[in-house]
Amino acid sequence: MSDKLFLFTPGPVMTSDKVKQSMAHSDIPHRRKTFENYLERNRANLLRLYNANDEYTAIMVTGSGTASNETALSSIIKETDEVLLIKNGVFGDRLDDILSCYNYTIHRLEFTWGEAPDVDAIDKALAENENIQWVCMVYQETSTGMRNPVGEIGAVVKKNGRKYFVDCVSAIGGEDVNVVRDHIDVASGSANKAVSGPTGISFVCAKRSSVPSMDDVPRRNIYLNLQNHIKWAEERSQTPNTPAVTNFIGLDAALTELHEEGIENRIARYQSCRTIIRDGLQKLGLKLLLSEETSSNTVTSVFLPEGVDVVGFIDDMEERGYVLYPGKGPFHERNMFQVANMGWLPEEECHKLLAVIGEVISK
Repeated sequence: MSDKLFLFTPGPVMTSDKVKQSMAHSDIPHRRKTFENYLERNRANLLRLYNANDEYTAIMVTGSGTASNETALSSIIKETDEVLLIKNGVFGDRLDDILSCYNYTIHRLEFTWGEAPDVDAIDKALAENENIQWVCMVYQETSTGMRNPVGEIGAVVKKNGRKYFVDCVSAIGGEDVNVVRDHIDVASGSANKAVSGPTGISFVCAKRSSVPSMDDVPRRNIYLNLQNHIKWAEERSQTPNTPAVTNFIGLDAALTELHEEGIENRIARYQSCRTIIRDGLQKLGLKLLLSEETSSNTVTSVFLPEGVDVVGFIDDMEERGYVLYPGKGPFHERNMFQVANMGWLPEEECHKLLAVIGEVISK
């Protein structure tokens, strides 16, 4: 086994030395000014990252990306509202699990994994049912690596006068996320993906006018209540409960690092690594799942040659210091694996990765 593992995975991801060092800090209390400064700086940097204007607010939750999704979805939907859920992969199914857990009335538009949602079908569904008040979907469906047409769907949602929730967990920091331009009312996110921050902290960016008051929505949980998080953040620069303080500090370092690099430059770096990886995989004779037009900047799904077992391949790669993930759902049986280039990965490691993939396949 190699002494150091390079994580070419869509989470957890590689973090920089700066982020790691920031988390080796002296103990600090969370109910004092030092922590409040971290919280306020994180909120401001998150709003910049989402390209939000002053109609939006941002909060952080101790927990993974699923925690940010549940914080939002458990809190923004009124009892009389119905939901249109668009899904084409495992993380669309994850949204389904959350929505179903809270017993909402759900209308599902399901598309084949690796197939882009039909914007006209979404428009038709909204026109035919005025009770649908929220449209929910995933920005980057990590199970395939597909970038969904969030902007086109946002325009349809806006035209029909509905509200729009987008799971941006894998997209934020690696895609051109713009909540104002794309008419997104509420968006989730996670630190330990394209943001290259620590695990265990996630966040929500929300338009204030789209978040119902506590008088209009029953309080369905305690720890993940979005309205309460917003109240504590905006009135006190605090969290309702004890947070993972170290993760807030690591997120501060990661967001500072990202904005110093520049979001456009971060995306360009990811695109450069993506091109190296995809070109190299195809030169090895491997087939990619998606076209370039529908592929994300940071996740590539690729099929192994017939006769090469994906489980053994993944194990052999890790023995050589490179961690990849096998395909999910129906693609696992089809011998698919995934390469993610989000996180703190230099281009030279992308070239080395390709050489090792070639060696393992040949073996």
